[in-house]
Amino acid sequence: MEPAVSGGAQGGGSRRSSSPAAEHADAEGSTSTPSEAGESDEGDGEGAPGAESGDGWIEERVRDVKVATIGNVDSGKSTLVGVLTKGLLDDGRGLARSRVFNFTHEAQNGRTSSIAQEIMGFDDGGELVVADRPGAVTAASRNTAWQHIVGHSRQLVTFIDLCGHEKYLKTTIFGLVGLCPDYAMIIVNANAGFQRMSREHLGIALALRIPFMFVVTKIDIAPANVYEENMTLLRSIVRSKAVRRQPVLVSGEGDLQDAAEGLVADRACPIFQVSNVSGEGLPLLRSFLQRVPSRLRDSGLFRPPSAPVEFHIDGVFTVNGVGLVVAGLLRAGSVRPNQQLLLGPDKSSQFKPVLVKTIHCKRVPSELAESGQHCGFALRSLVKKETLKKSSFRKGMVLVDAAAQPKATWEFRAEVVILHHATTIRERYQAMIHCGIIRQCAAVKHMSCELLRTGDKAMVTFRFVYHGEYLRPGSPLLFREGRTKGLGRVVEVLHESSPEA
Repeated sequence: MEPAVSGGAQGGGSRRSSSPAAEHADAEGSTSTPSEAGESDEGDGEGAPGAESGDGWIEERVRDVKVATIGNVDSGKSTLVGVLTKGLLDDGRGLARSRVFNFTHEAQNGRTSSIAQEIMGFDDGGELVVADRPGAVTAASRNTAWQHIVGHSRQLVTFIDLCGHEKYLKTTIFGLVGLCPDYAMIIVNANAGFQRMSREHLGIALALRIPFMFVVTKIDIAPANVYEENMTLLRSIVRSKAVRRQPVLVSGEGDLQDAAEGLVADRACPIFQVSNVSGEGLPLLRSFLQRVPSRLRDSGLFRPPSAPVEFHIDGVFTVNGVGLVVAGLLRAGSVRPNQQLLLGPDKSSQFKPVLVKTIHCKRVPSELAESGQHCGFALRSLVKKETLKKSSFRKGMVLVDAAAQPKATWEFRAEVVILHHATTIRERYQAMIHCGIIRQCAAVKHMSCELLRTGDKAMVTFRFVYHGEYLRPGSPLLFREGRTKGLGRVVEVLHESSPEA
């Protein structure tokens, strides 16, 4: 099974084999495109609705908190995710991370090049739910494990394991911008300290206003003097003018509540110290993640289940015996099997009717998907004599209600601030726009001032270079050219513009 959009970053990487029956769930449950579109899963398992609150939101039957793991390469991100979710310790030779990787080449070179997803569950008594998964990791074994965890858990933590190497920075940005994590967990190697890509990832988390914590790994092998030096540096970074947080070193159960409240309020940055081999510090980290709340309603990135459907596609698969399956994040509304929606904008900026045949959430068949969940939909085209193919999809496509009368736009206005730039920005400057699942080059058509430098703010009109996109006013965006970064928010979508404008 191949993802629809490939970045080609790791040629020859093979996916672990699975049965056709397992592939449908795996298409929704894994994020497997190397250095390209990432996938996650935000679901409640059976899809059973809860009580509706006054603001249109449905009370979650199973609380799900999304945590992105970021940090420099070789800091131990995938190993930490494997240890936390599998209930096992690492052997120091890659055992834990091998249970997380999507591709064979990742296991061979020990480097994450795609966005992997894993879940950690807690039952009604707050105990860790562990699924026994011996032997080789396959799509079928992963599906069985996830279904066990979802079925026995009252609370879930979904880890979005992102890439640490600079080569895959665009993949990491996609994960942070497009998958909307509640929190970021910045992993720091106690031996190597806070390195350049960790700084880059921290800057992106700050720009996107994602609350973050630090987890210092490999404390069992770090020399005392090196460890103390790196911890001192870490505290100074947290207190710096750019970050402006209070570092909270979590050393016992008594620190957890204050650390959780400070993280949610963006006034504190918890710091954990762990060893994935000895297990030191892991129970504290698990207890902390169990305490932090979901930011689904407060992030401003989602609308209630009562709103018109808006489903952002981040992966496309062809599954034997099922057909075409799309995976993505439901940003608004609710979806049931046999519901008709519009799919687009395609390469010609058009939207076409499709039927949602079946739904999977958290690798579990579901009769309902609601706003905030990451799901997989099996689709069928409603256009006569037209069959959906992977080749007809591109990054940035959505599923929306026909009543919304969606249109693709080539131009939009945004309020932006330049976070870092070595020179100046002027009209006709081009940068890569990251806005939700959209990742496309756009040119500056007009600015409210003649030049922009680091720290400047302005109203800017952007024009996409290759395709029209589906945009909503209020959407946050990040744009970059190399290490150049700017942050903004879409103010106005200019539908009257044309491809030739």
